[in-house]
Amino acid sequence: MKFEPLFELERTGVQMKYYTNIPIIYPVHWHSAIELIYILNGNARIMIEGKDYPLTAEEFAVIDSNQMHRFKYLRESMMIVMHFSRSSMKNFVPLLEKYHFHYTKETLEKAQLKPYLKVCDLLRGLPPLYIMQPIDYKIKCHAIAMEVFFELLNHFASQEESVQKTEKSEILNRLEKITDYIEEHHAEQLSLGQIASHFFLSREYFSRFFKKNMGVTFIRYLNQVRLMHIYQDICNTATGIMELGELHGFNNYKLFNKMFHEIYGCAPRDIRRDNNGV
Repeated sequence: MKFEPLFELERTGVQMKYYTNIPIIYPVHWHSAIELIYILNGNARIMIEGKDYPLTAEEFAVIDSNQMHRFKYLRESMMIVMHFSRSSMKNFVPLLEKYHFHYTKETLEKAQLKPYLKVCDLLRGLPPLYIMQPIDYKIKCHAIAMEVFFELLNHFASQEESVQKTEKSEILNRLEKITDYIEEHHAEQLSLGQIASHFFLSREYFSRFFKKNMGVTFIRYLNQVRLMHIYQDICNTATGIMELGELHGFNNYKLFNKMFHEIYGCAPRDIRRDNNGV
């Protein structure tokens, strides 16, 4: 079962996705939305601002706006991912920009245990609604999401004075242009020298800047993007796996297989077989 968005973030302010029994990896990224990841069963790993956190069944993590993070979970796992639009939530909380969200189980304090259990209980109520889909079930799902946000705001956020972080904003703006360029050109034989030259930077400076802020080398990030596209095409097309590798920039088939297995825990043919129900 592939993920299915229930709500469009721009339209309702809340987006929920369910992931079931498919390996997922998101390379380092960030966004303006506040994100909650809840593991229904199985396990996952999430990296937030360079630090790794394991997640197991009935645990959740909260990631704030513009926090750099990477996410990975393997097969035989199920999870819910929620995104809350800051701009939409400001309609209910005008001073929302003063609140900073960040929670993992390592930060759980005694006073947070009761609201933590309440959030988990609310989240557990979503899958039955999604499966049964009673009339206007999306209204109930949205109501649960808003109640979850209320708990996060009151128990898993801290109020801070708004400080303009000019340097971080500049870094994120530059990284956004770089990652957009990688996404657009990932199928090409894109080298470190080429992308550094495109952004009028030396190879050495670009390499240091990218590794420092993204947590991985440029080449590894590029290959992770390629693998994400290949994975989706394996699931959704009948195109040969070797051909897909070449279409998305992988000319080294041995490296492709090695990285695919490292990231997804299986061979590409296993994904194709499972997806086709063979």
